[in-house]
Amino acid sequence: MADTHGHSKSRESMPAHQPILPAQAVELVKSRNLDRAETLLADFAAAGLIKTYALVREIRPAGGPTEIVRDAQIPTEDWEMIIATENIQIALNGGTVRLQGSSLQGGIPSVLITGISFSETALVKVLDRYCAASPASITKQASGCNAQATMKCTSSPAESLESQKEVVQPIRSGDLTASVAQAEQATGLGRTTIDKLMRDGTLVRKKVGRRTLITVESIERLVGAKAAG
Repeated sequence: MADTHGHSKSRESMPAHQPILPAQAVELVKSRNLDRAETLLADFAAAGLIKTYALVREIRPAGGPTEIVRDAQIPTEDWEMIIATENIQIALNGGTVRLQGSSLQGGIPSVLITGISFSETALVKVLDRYCAASPASITKQASGCNAQATMKCTSSPAESLESQKEVVQPIRSGDLTASVAQAEQATGLGRTTIDKLMRDGTLVRKKVGRRTLITVESIERLVGAKAAG
C-alpha cells in the first residue's frame, strides 16, 4: 500500500512463531485467575516484559514525512502513551490507536497503530513467573478441563512489579538529563501528567536506546527552581 505523504517499509521483527491476537492474550491472563486482564497486558507491555507487534505503525512528525512501518515491534513508550491517554480498550479491540504528538517541529511525533498482537511465548513466561500454574494447565483448561484450582497466583503481577521497583535517586547537580521517575519525584507530578508535558513539548524528551530521559533544564524551567538535590 502506497502512502502519498510518506514512505513505507517492512521490518522482519516478528518472531518465528505466530503472535496471538489481543482477545487470546486476554483469555490467557484470565485463565490464571487474574482480574483486569486488559490493564495488566498494557502494563506488561509498557514495562517491556512482553513483546507486542503492529501490522502497521505510522510515525507522523510535525512538519516531516510520514513513515509507515509494517509488522514491527511496538516500542514501550507507545504503550506508556496508550495507558496515559486511556486507549487500552481501543488497542485491544483491534481499532486504530491514535497517539497525539507535539505540534512543534522536532517534538514527539504522532503515532497511529493498527493490528496489535502479543508474543504468546513472552506472555506465558511472565505469567509463569508470577503464578503457580504451568502452560500445561492452560492447555487443559482450553480443552474443557477445570484447572482453576491449580491456577492461583502467589501474588498479583502489579504487587510483584511494585516490590521490584528501585529506589529513585534524586537529580544530582551537574546532571543534564533525568529519568521519568526522577522527573516525577522532582516535580511532584504523576506519570500521566509527565507524559502530557512531554507530548506538548513542555518537558523535552531524549531517547537513549530504549530509555526515555528528560532534560533537567526543561524540568527546572517547569518548576521554576533548581531540580538538583
